Amino acid sequence: MNSNLNSKPFGVFLLSIGILAVLAFIFLLIFFVGYFNDIPSFIFFGPLNDIFGSLVAILSAVLATTLICSQPKRWAWLHLIGAILSWIGAFIVTLDSLMAGGIISTASAAILRIKYGFPPFLTTHDLHFGLGLIGVWLIILNFQAIQAKSWPTHLIGLGFTTGILMASGLIGFPPAALGSVFLYTIWCVWLGRHIPKANIKAGTN
Repeated sequence: MNSNLNSKPFGVFLLSIGILAVLAFIFLLIFFVGYFNDIPSFIFFGPLNDIFGSLVAILSAVLATTLICSQPKRWAWLHLIGAILSWIGAFIVTLDSLMAGGIISTASAAILRIKYGFPPFLTTHDLHFGLGLIGVWLIILNFQAIQAKSWPTHLIGLGFTTGILMASGLIGFPPAALGSVFLYTIWCVWLGRHIPKANIKAGTN
C-alpha cells in the first residue's frame, strides 16, 4: 500500500472536498427551484454555489501541491505539472464562477487580466477549460495509483473516467462540468471514506 496516497490526511482532505462539492450541488438545486418558481429568497443560493464550487477547485489545487514533495522522484515532476495545471484551472474556475454569480463584473475581470498579464481566455466564461486542467491532474494521480496498486480497481476506474471527462473540457466538451459536479464529487467522497477504513483494517492485521 502506498503510504502517500493512503495517508489519513489525504483521505480527510478528499472527503472535505467531496462534502463541499455536495453542498455546492445542493445550493445549485435550491437556486434553480427559486429561479423557476420565482422565489427571490432562494436566488441567493446561486452565488453560494459559485463560491463553494470555487473552493472545490482551489482545494483540489492545494491537494495537488501537497502531493509533490511526498512522491518518489519519478512521480514528483508529474505531480508538479499536475499542480501547476490545477492552479491555473482553479483560477479560471474561480474567476468564471465569480462572474457568473455576479460577485465580480466582467469589466473587473478584464482589469485583472490587464494588470497581471493573463491571456484573454483566462478572464472569460471558460469554466470547461478550467475543469479540464484539473482533470489532467486527476488522470496523473490515478495513473500513479494504478501503477502502485494503491486503491481498489473500481475507485481508480472511476477516477480515470472522471479525469478524462473533465479533461474533455480542454476541447470545449460541455459534459466536462457534469464530470466535475457528479463524478468528481462521488470519487472524492468514496475514496475519502475508503482510505481511513483501509488504514484501520491494515492496523488490525
